[in-house]
Amino acid sequence: MDDDMVNSYECSNDAESAEFVSERLPSSNNVIRGQKDAYAVGKKIASGKYGAVYEVLRTRDGKMFAAKLEVCGVAALNALNMDYVVLRAANKAKLGHFCALVDRGMIKDHFKFLVMDMLGDNLFKLRLQFQQHRFSAPTSLRLALEMLESLEQLHSLGFVHRDVKPTNFALSEENGQSGGRVILLDFGLCRHFQTATGGIKPPREKTQFRGSVRYASLAAHRAMELSPKDDLESWFYVVVEFMSGDLPWSHFSAAERDSVKRAKENARTMDGMVHLLKYCPRMEFKRIITYLDALQYNNAPDYQYLRNLVILAMRNNDIRPDEPFDWEQQETVASEETATNSETTAPKDETTRERDERRTENGPMTNGGGTEQKQRKTNQTNGRNSTTQEQNNSQKGEGKTDNFDRR
Repeated sequence: MDDDMVNSYECSNDAESAEFVSERLPSSNNVIRGQKDAYAVGKKIASGKYGAVYEVLRTRDGKMFAAKLEVCGVAALNALNMDYVVLRAANKAKLGHFCALVDRGMIKDHFKFLVMDMLGDNLFKLRLQFQQHRFSAPTSLRLALEMLESLEQLHSLGFVHRDVKPTNFALSEENGQSGGRVILLDFGLCRHFQTATGGIKPPREKTQFRGSVRYASLAAHRAMELSPKDDLESWFYVVVEFMSGDLPWSHFSAAERDSVKRAKENARTMDGMVHLLKYCPRMEFKRIITYLDALQYNNAPDYQYLRNLVILAMRNNDIRPDEPFDWEQQETVASEETATNSETTAPKDETTRERDERRTENGPMTNGGGTEQKQRKTNQTNGRNSTTQEQNNSQKGEGKTDNFDRR
């Protein structure tokens, strides 16, 4: 893992407080120098316990990047060092679900930093833009495939993430616009689980809790060593939340870890599973969680099997793999409305007024990008298609997923 490179950016231990952190972060327009280039610091994009992320401008060509800073002396885990190790390995392997590592550096006694490509919104922020904080079924399942592939790539490098959650996935940015590729982020809690010969390190008998309480695996709650299967369990919870808007344990705080653990255990019961998968394709998702629960620490997950189940859920519910993401439909509707408003200011005829009145009565946009009336019509059509397909499958003796709300 090239320990000399990792350790070269260690900082001395010191006080641990929010004030200590804020005093050492740069101000806007400060210039910081990395190993390759100098960067002018712009606005703060995000804040964390031990640092922040800033927009930075490369002074030699004016190109914008993101710089992740970690203040010296407070981060006991030296999370930024692990970010560097993982991103360097991913870039060397030319893996598509990781941002490009552009530069790195340190301002002595203040902070160390990594410079990376700018990204679009993270999936948590995107989800909050839609009604009931839910993505549509097509968007949720497409994202499930993207996130699954990103975790498979990380695991192929020998790392387990240990903090899989919506904020740690973001959209790629192309020409200033969010693209369709999902990028995996934040590797500060990663652990290298492979031995030098490619085997699996033996698990420690007991470990500290790692991850975010809402999405943590049962093994994490039980203070057990984590492996790729645990990242995939967290992935499963994220996808269910995308489709449902919440999880059965979402009302518990992070401090109520035991209550969350019991709720996750209850979700494995017959009634608990029905509640958990209320808005999901039940047959396929039940098979996913049953498969993941059967994996042991040293088992290599079958990513293709999981991918096939997600694809089956899409096929059984008439979801095309190229359906637009919810935010793409929002942008299309906004563009159409702008074009319509700019076409003419002539008096409206009776037909146009009636249509506008109906549009107003129908209320706000759904998370699928149309009006509520359009969504109801779509659901009715999907219901007819599902009924027809179910009858056909029954005649052929094929399995069919339970109906669920595509919202």
